[in-house]
Amino acid sequence: MVNSRSRKLVISAAALIVAFSLTGCGSKDNDSSSNSNSNTKTNDTQAANSNAAAANNAANSTNAAADSATDLKGETVKIGLWWDGADPRLKEEKDRQPADDEQIALIEAAEKKYNCKIEFVKFGDYGKYVENFTTTSLAGDPFADVVVLELFWSFPSLVNKNFILPIDDMLNLSDSKYISWMKAGGNYRGKQYGFIDSPPSPYGIFYNKKLVQQLGIEDPYELQKNGTWTWDKFRELAKAATKDTDGDGKTDVFGFIGDTKTSTEQFVYGNNGSFAANDNGSMKFGMDSAESLQGLQLVADMYNVDKSIVQPAPKDGNDKAFIAGKSVMYGGFSWELDGLKTNMKDTELGYVFFPKAPNATDYKSYTPYGNMYMVSKYSKHPEVAMKIMDEISLQGKNKELAIEGWKNSFTPEALDTRTQMYDKIDYSGSFIAIPDAEKLVDGVLKDITEGKVAPATAVEKVKSQFDAGIAKLQTSSK
Repeated sequence: MVNSRSRKLVISAAALIVAFSLTGCGSKDNDSSSNSNSNTKTNDTQAANSNAAAANNAANSTNAAADSATDLKGETVKIGLWWDGADPRLKEEKDRQPADDEQIALIEAAEKKYNCKIEFVKFGDYGKYVENFTTTSLAGDPFADVVVLELFWSFPSLVNKNFILPIDDMLNLSDSKYISWMKAGGNYRGKQYGFIDSPPSPYGIFYNKKLVQQLGIEDPYELQKNGTWTWDKFRELAKAATKDTDGDGKTDVFGFIGDTKTSTEQFVYGNNGSFAANDNGSMKFGMDSAESLQGLQLVADMYNVDKSIVQPAPKDGNDKAFIAGKSVMYGGFSWELDGLKTNMKDTELGYVFFPKAPNATDYKSYTPYGNMYMVSKYSKHPEVAMKIMDEISLQGKNKELAIEGWKNSFTPEALDTRTQMYDKIDYSGSFIAIPDAEKLVDGVLKDITEGKVAPATAVEKVKSQFDAGIAKLQTSSK
């Protein structure tokens, strides 16, 4: 397992991980099927019916609310982001998916209803994106009315500095159309700031079914299905799969490989622990809790006692080691499936949640990556802008379209897992907002794996530095 990674590189491509129907950006496993990589196949008749229904629904919605809609008198409502391809109207007709046509109908209906223009505005410099948003806001003219923001940019800094507004009074959030991920990741201090209609790609465990059968170990999906896919069972399987297959005294096949930090997040956060988390608006160090230490101990034991995690870390990537058959299980984002299948053509791949933790009641996937649409306090029409954002999104239709697309890639068993994951994703990235937090977490993980330091000792070593970073964050966020 790799003990450190450049989160900056991955976050800069966060638009490829988060999936929102209007963006048109997405990984190969985008939860919205509107992206150009979608595998969804729809015949002309289905598309025509879908387009007609969308246009009819949009027209009905417009007529029903026309009398009460705010007349923007031709003004432009801007939606800000940092990537290309957000506006489905700019796609050539031959490249459009059914979802694109539905969204175009919704956009046109909203423009008519509010007598406005809707424009998607790109500011492509990720490193200066927040600076551009705050600078233009303070100048009285934010570059967009509704802006895509990373959650760790927003909480606590942009909220405390009053750059974004809560949307609780703008939308009826009790409506079941709003997904669990939006409410879990986009809520801060009891108020809802983030809007999104599709969750990011989950992080789970791919496994090589051929090796599972050859080694005679239990199938993780069957264990998950009957509720016995637990830490103990995961550790047991990983240990049983770790073997010297050619008798040369060296381990040829390991039980597990995956990014150390993201995998450890699954164990720590899945056990109701944290690296650091927001507690009613105050960031608190969390690695020293009993729940967190239990997760860290599992990683330490698998690495140092069982030696069931691939070591030393492969230089050419964890996925390459899994593809080469060096590991039975691989921690990865769901969007990685297509790449794995391309390189493992004769191998059936399973996909499951990370095992259920001792303090958990259900399976769940945690992601440190999450960006959502936030409404600018400096917008001339913030409430109307958010209502427009709401009305031009696909809401529950996203899940239907996503599942149809996944059927072309996932086996029925893996599809079952992936479908469950849609509603079982939570956020683990709050700690990224803390100065130097990622380096400190990397240090702890290196100590407990390569250095064989007890988790409690490794955590205590960084606590004062973590607390100093939290204090700095709180001060700079005022």
